[in-house]
Amino acid sequence: MKSGRRLQPVGVLLLALLAAGSATLFAPVLTYREVASPDRAFTAVAKSSLFYSLVPVMPGQAGDKPGRVTVLRSDGQSCGSADVEMVSLVADLRWSLDSKPREAHIVATATWNLDRCTIEIMGR
Repeated sequence: MKSGRRLQPVGVLLLALLAAGSATLFAPVLTYREVASPDRAFTAVAKSSLFYSLVPVMPGQAGDKPGRVTVLRSDGQSCGSADVEMVSLVADLRWSLDSKPREAHIVATATWNLDRCTIEIMGR
């Protein structure tokens, strides 16, 4: 005979809600800032998690939280995402639209090839 405890439906529901809440708390879902390329063909979007928004910081340090920067084409296609130590780094993104291939860079973090819509993460 098998012995063991079965989870009651309420217990299963509570576990599901806890898992969903945890995922939402730590997923990069809050947009910190969007930066468009000079030709408006691309947009870099910096997002952070709800968790870091709940942690108190000194005035002026809201951009010091970690997050993710994604470069999107104007049609909405993603050219890739890079984790960043501070979401404020999106303001330092450099667009090289006159070069071949066109690129976007965040120093020591990532380089996006805008023509092929790919990303190279530094240190990988």
